[in-house]
Amino acid sequence: MVDFEYGNVNIEKFPIKQWKKCLTEAVDQEGNWLFQYGGKMGEQALRQEISNYLLQSRGVRSAPEQIIITAGTQASTGLICQLLDLRGKTLAMEDPGYTGVRSVLKDQGCYIEPIPLEKDGLSMEHLQKSEASALFVTPSHQFPLGMVLSISKRMQMLNWAYQTGGYIIEDDYDGEFRYQGQPIPSLKSLDEGEKVIYLGTFSKSFLPSVRLSYIVLPPSLMDHYSRKFVPYNQSVSPIIQRAIALFMQSGEFEKHIRRMRKVYQRNHQTLLMSIERYMGTHVTIVGEKSGLHILLKLKGITAIELIEKSLKRGVNVYSPSQFWLQPPPEANSYIMLGFGGLSIEEIENGIKLLASCFSE
Repeated sequence: MVDFEYGNVNIEKFPIKQWKKCLTEAVDQEGNWLFQYGGKMGEQALRQEISNYLLQSRGVRSAPEQIIITAGTQASTGLICQLLDLRGKTLAMEDPGYTGVRSVLKDQGCYIEPIPLEKDGLSMEHLQKSEASALFVTPSHQFPLGMVLSISKRMQMLNWAYQTGGYIIEDDYDGEFRYQGQPIPSLKSLDEGEKVIYLGTFSKSFLPSVRLSYIVLPPSLMDHYSRKFVPYNQSVSPIIQRAIALFMQSGEFEKHIRRMRKVYQRNHQTLLMSIERYMGTHVTIVGEKSGLHILLKLKGITAIELIEKSLKRGVNVYSPSQFWLQPPPEANSYIMLGFGGLSIEEIENGIKLLASCFSE
């Protein structure tokens, strides 16, 4: 079975020996910390390493005191909803967008204002007409359509936040992996008015199973956070946090990112070449410049039909229709292909089998 599920990461190239070593070293660190709950905002050493990494890789300037460790993007989103007191208020969100976050927003009592997308990102006209007090956005690689928010729209978006007093929640979920053009700076790196709340995760760049993400809060929100979340203990294991800090301090994390960028770029090139070779004019590729997935816009067949036919051939592909708040008819003309967890051979074979579904 060739499974093009989004979210899978490469297993073969993962530095498991080095990671195990860091886990062991973390447990062996001196002091009684092993028998305690850990710092409420996260381990200081890890927050320092994340601060250093973000400046070098994403252009984000932050002090460790602004960084909060969380157990995943959904946990980050729930915390921000409470921090900004968004219950009963309107939050704007790209449509389509990440359902995992949308579910949290709904459960937190937010009214979601869906903002349609254009070729260079979300519609600023619709955002400016909305009465949203906050915006959730994926500017460096829109999820799931894959476009990059243009620099002009980035500046307009920041001006919207400065003028309305609203906050922008930037989800930079796979900003490390770009294959065409220059690296895209984060929106946060342009934020001179401190209205962007930055979300990062280790799920794509490292391991989903560590369940570790982080928030970079603007300084203006730190006092409010400290007062509001005094009773809250840290939800991520201090053992995992200290091990990742050691992994980053040793230089292994940077090596891992460089290695995976090459692996995923080869996978990405193989995927695009295989699609061109075997599927030709049956599909149009959407969102191919970065990340660990692409979309295919189908011609002459619906996503449901292709999913059923491909399953019989031993290939799993997926419909992204769930990511629309109100799916339009054209949503059923897309399929989503994740390639992070596949080998080059699996990718080529999977696309060849998928292409055979069009000749029936």
